[in-house]
Amino acid sequence: MNICFYNVTASYIHGGLETYCWEAGRALARRGHTVSIVAGNRGEARHAEVALVQFPFVEEKSWPDLGTRFRRLMERLSFARHSMRHLVGAGYDAVIVNKPFDFPILWRARHKGLRAQTVFRSGGRDFFAGDRWFAGAVDHWLSTSRYNAAQVETRYGRAVGVIHNGVDVDEFHPMARSNAFRTRFGIDAGAVTLVSIGRLVGLKGLRVTIEAIKTMPQVHFIIAGDGPEQPRLEAQAAELGVAGQVHFAGRVPHHELPRLLADADIFVQPSVSEESFGISLVEAMACGLPVLASRLGGMVEIVVPGETGELLPPGDAPAWKEAIGRLSGDAPLRARLGRAGRARAKSHFTWAANARQLEELLERGAGKPAYKPANEKTVSG
Repeated sequence: MNICFYNVTASYIHGGLETYCWEAGRALARRGHTVSIVAGNRGEARHAEVALVQFPFVEEKSWPDLGTRFRRLMERLSFARHSMRHLVGAGYDAVIVNKPFDFPILWRARHKGLRAQTVFRSGGRDFFAGDRWFAGAVDHWLSTSRYNAAQVETRYGRAVGVIHNGVDVDEFHPMARSNAFRTRFGIDAGAVTLVSIGRLVGLKGLRVTIEAIKTMPQVHFIIAGDGPEQPRLEAQAAELGVAGQVHFAGRVPHHELPRLLADADIFVQPSVSEESFGISLVEAMACGLPVLASRLGGMVEIVVPGETGELLPPGDAPAWKEAIGRLSGDAPLRARLGRAGRARAKSHFTWAANARQLEELLERGAGKPAYKPANEKTVSG
């Protein structure tokens, strides 16, 4: 099949949604399909197996500030102005979108002759006024978690299948510590080090972890990513007297993340707003790290409390302090949780399995039941 991942941000933003496009795309290419990512004219391809087709667009922040959803919709409509002819005429057998903002584009493409099967694979709830009107342009409805599937079903009244995101377990695996990141930040080789990976925005709750370690001088915290929250986090760390323990690594290229994870002891995801899934959690587990995550959204489908890590109350700094302290002082426990996390990642969350399930759905054709993982039921809203 000739498969297209249509997502304006896939070429220049390094978030979970964009990682999905590239990693699921590469896994499909390895199964013999021709895969293209149609994206904005910034950034470059991550994998040689996947073609990157780029078109101009007017970025989100350039539109009038009438709300985030308005800006994102306009960004995508500006992208469609340049990419529509390609989308309709390239001969794709399947087109995959990740946001409702692309529904009007699929609807217009249908009217201009698009014959491909269309897939909405949701990882959030960026709904907007009028999106239901265009929903008929979607053939297959998927989500990255049962939690998010219920939200999408409630919004659109469609049956939504679940195909979990994954990880390349050959790329992300336990490895010997290089100490490259520890040396960069002057962290002692024996210090317990936490790590978090993702966009630095308020909903990620990183301030909770900084608050939790304020009386734990033996614990360091490496934050990988960039975003508008960084100045506030730096100010918080200085105010609490832990600036020497909190280290900002900036955006770390995806292929370097296994080395970063090897330099850490515990992965933390202290989100204070819902997460539809959490690719970074699965990557950390695949590398043999125990995971502490908020008891929110799709993350409860990833972490098994007491087996691969713990699920903690969102925003509850004392609870996070207690959990960090317990793991920090018990290396055998960290090792046991890490081994179990690696095993769970290999058995439940791989890009190879993700691609196989998507392939099966497309081979059944439009109008067939949504994919459901074995022994699971789609959650109704």
